[in-house]
Amino acid sequence: MGEKSGKLYVICNLFMKKGFSISEITGYCVRMVMAEELQGILDKINANGIKKAQAAGEEIISAARLEAEKIIADAKAQAEAEIKRAASEAEALQKRSESAIAQAARDLILALRSEMETRINRAVFGCVAQTLTPEFMAELIRELAGKFADSPDSQVSVLCSVKDEAELSRLLRGALADSFAREPRVFGDFDIRGGMEVSFRDGELYFDFTSQAISELIAGYVGPMLGRLVEGK
Repeated sequence: MGEKSGKLYVICNLFMKKGFSISEITGYCVRMVMAEELQGILDKINANGIKKAQAAGEEIISAARLEAEKIIADAKAQAEAEIKRAASEAEALQKRSESAIAQAARDLILALRSEMETRINRAVFGCVAQTLTPEFMAELIRELAGKFADSPDSQVSVLCSVKDEAELSRLLRGALADSFAREPRVFGDFDIRGGMEVSFRDGELYFDFTSQAISELIAGYVGPMLGRLVEGK
């Protein structure tokens, strides 16, 4: 006899001793059996529901965890990309700034060098113009004549500024008689601002002592030296 049958037998005997009829006892037993079976069914449904709910919950939690990990990974990758982009832009900006500063420095040096050369040329020209007086030029011609007096019959020719023509002619008159048979010829030239051009041996020997030529010669020597000084070389 099974457990459930034995239990029903005990209950039936108990109810019979109490005076219950067979039909009443049978009805109660049926209800009891049905209640137990119904409870078992409910317990199974409840257990299955809990398992399904737990499985669904675990699935949701796992999916949420994966989604969270993906979001974190994407955010990290995006942050790293932004950092790299910002670093690249900062580096490019620094290079552009350094290039602009270097170019500005070169432009400043070139402008300073140009200004210094202009001032040097102006200063040199002024000094040369003050030095090349008619007296100085006459003395220079006399010294040159002593070196090139091997052709007494040749003639000395001088080109000077118009303003110095009369004075230079006066100073040279008779000054070269010991070296040359003929008096030097002095001509005024509007293109000559100062100094002179002088030739010996009827033009075979020529010297340019104009203010412009001497100034360019001096500035050509001094200018590069100052330019290297400005550039720190």
